Amino acid sequence: MIDTVFSFFKAPIHNKVPAGVCSVRSLHAYITGDAHLQKLTAEVRSVAGDRTEYRRRKVALLPYVTPAGVFSYCKESCVLVPSGLFVVDIDHLASSAEAAAWRNRLADDPLLRPDLAFVSPSGTGVKLFLSYRLASDDVLAEAFGRAMRAAWDYLELTYGLQPDQANKDLCRACLLAHDADARIRQPEGQQG
Repeated sequence: MIDTVFSFFKAPIHNKVPAGVCSVRSLHAYITGDAHLQKLTAEVRSVAGDRTEYRRRKVALLPYVTPAGVFSYCKESCVLVPSGLFVVDIDHLASSAEAAAWRNRLADDPLLRPDLAFVSPSGTGVKLFLSYRLASDDVLAEAFGRAMRAAWDYLELTYGLQPDQANKDLCRACLLAHDADARIRQPEGQQG
């Protein structure tokens, strides 16, 4: 799924018209290397102690993607092409060091096999892009929901982690943050 495409949106979060499309590979390059995203992430995290200001800056400054597919508008009925991806968000970890440790541990999980794993805007959470199969006779929303619930159950039963269940919508925005050590799954047979 590394080259699967999905919509990319410029900030603020109220912007519902995509700026373009990107792939997991190009998103990984952006998250790990874009200087402007690094600056925005630092600005958002600098007010992490003030919940109201943190939330205001996060939604005003950070770009986002809709990992579930390409959308003409950020609305479930406006999906043009499903990507076969969904995001799992694990929030409220104790520290940035714990978030980085979970990012790495979950990136290496042989059953989850996330296409992308990075530390969230707060610095104390992890975002995972997971792929699922969509058969030709599947209803998109049902296949998406089954895959997401299976991942949530696996994370809870295996690791005791409670994923954010607000991420259940097909068009759910995934805010981006700089993470120089974000992990991308390498295609079979390649070392990363």
